[in-house]
Amino acid sequence: MKKVIVSVPLVVCLALPVLAAVVDGLEPIEAELAHRFGKLLADEADKVTKPQIKVTADPDKAVGLHVPEKVGILVVPQKDLKESEELAEKFKTEKGAALAYLFLYNLVPVIDGQPVDASRLRTVEIGDDNGMKHKVFVLLLAVRQLSDDDYRLQAYGHDEKPLVDAKFSEAAGPGAVPVAVEVKDVNEATHQGKLVLTVFGKYQASFTCGHKAD
Repeated sequence: MKKVIVSVPLVVCLALPVLAAVVDGLEPIEAELAHRFGKLLADEADKVTKPQIKVTADPDKAVGLHVPEKVGILVVPQKDLKESEELAEKFKTEKGAALAYLFLYNLVPVIDGQPVDASRLRTVEIGDDNGMKHKVFVLLLAVRQLSDDDYRLQAYGHDEKPLVDAKFSEAAGPGAVPVAVEVKDVNEATHQGKLVLTVFGKYQASFTCGHKAD
């Protein structure tokens, strides 16, 4: 896939300087900006070639977090995502059901203790006011049911097989959005933390992410 250059306002969305700071350094991306740039990013992600799972995104449900000028996370969920018999049947298919686009700025999944090489991830590029380009990685997310009580979050980069295969468990999450995102257990020494996705406010799966400078 060719890299796509996206305009500078997206840098503002994912790395906007703010005055207030929360304890863990992460702040929610303001809803209007998340929705606006969720559409911009989803439109670019729709151009990926040979997607393992087809995501039809709903930018109006996009949510995200960032550490100002350092890292950003934006989740744009599948359109009309809700619990239903139809969705339950899709979980059982070979690739599962589309869940969301997950956009990562200066973050990559960590597999077996090592950050995933950027070449295995799909990207768009952001140009800033100084003519510099910044990569935003995109993962295609799906939910797949392997057995009666074994549901998996699967995240795809370029490879045919998922980079991430994380088991869901029942746990409450933040907000009433279809897919919520949190980062927990941040290790300041390794610059790694647990990225937690909550679906329908009650099912959680997580994987480790690490900081990767632009």
